Amino acid sequence: MLLAAEGSSPFLKYLMFPNFEIHLNTIVSTYIVMFVIFIFGILYRNSVYSTLNKLKFYPLNTEILVPKPLSVQNIFELMIESINNINESILGKRVASRYMPLLVSFFIFILFSNLLGYIPPIWKSSGYSMIIPPTSDLSTTLALTLISIIAYNVLAIKETGLKNWLNHFIFPIPTILANKTSFTIILAIVLFPLFLLLNIFDVFARTLSLSVRLFANIFSEHTMVEQLVHMVIKENSIFLKGFLYILTLFVMLIGLLAAFIQATIFEILSAVYLGLYLHEHEEH
Repeated sequence: MLLAAEGSSPFLKYLMFPNFEIHLNTIVSTYIVMFVIFIFGILYRNSVYSTLNKLKFYPLNTEILVPKPLSVQNIFELMIESINNINESILGKRVASRYMPLLVSFFIFILFSNLLGYIPPIWKSSGYSMIIPPTSDLSTTLALTLISIIAYNVLAIKETGLKNWLNHFIFPIPTILANKTSFTIILAIVLFPLFLLLNIFDVFARTLSLSVRLFANIFSEHTMVEQLVHMVIKENSIFLKGFLYILTLFVMLIGLLAAFIQATIFEILSAVYLGLYLHEHEEH
């Protein structure tokens, strides 16, 4: 599909579909995030291998197994263990361990994406920064949400079977039909379309809430910091400049906390939605 650029801005438009845009800054930023995660992954792998190799030569020195407090290995293991403990409380140890790579990947990618917003705008095109938090673009958060929604539905089919997964969309009709009387059969027939629509709507509502929540929080925080920085640069009054500078630092500190919180919320809700399917199956 041919593309046409609007001047030198980071937005490309389809020639055949001019209402659709491709945000180059989001794509560039996403690749930066993936590259950074890849580098940290290599550092983590090398750290683990280095520890294991040392243990071969000094098998009785168990202190080797304890990484340095601020090492890449220790930070990653702390994050993974914390997230996995939360997942175990939601899904149970067996399911949480099985799907830990997927759920933890959500957390790590979203966290690094959120934190990318704290890199100064060193690369600009037509006034637009080419390095932005990918999660400040609705297309990214919607894509992550669709991956999550598709994943937990596929996993629900795998864990509970196709029949039980389909029963979820007409719940509680199977429970009503457990007592096969003329009244319950008529009631089930009447309520069937209503509960089917409600459960389908529930899937769309989860998709919308997951994507919009993450996008709105990161976009608003990133935009606020950008505007405050511009105000600090343009302000001539020393008093106001100092006040705006302190305010900017405060907002950035709150943003750092929000970056972790939003990544955690997305990951937890993905685990909760999977757990809802599995727990309903166990109850029945």
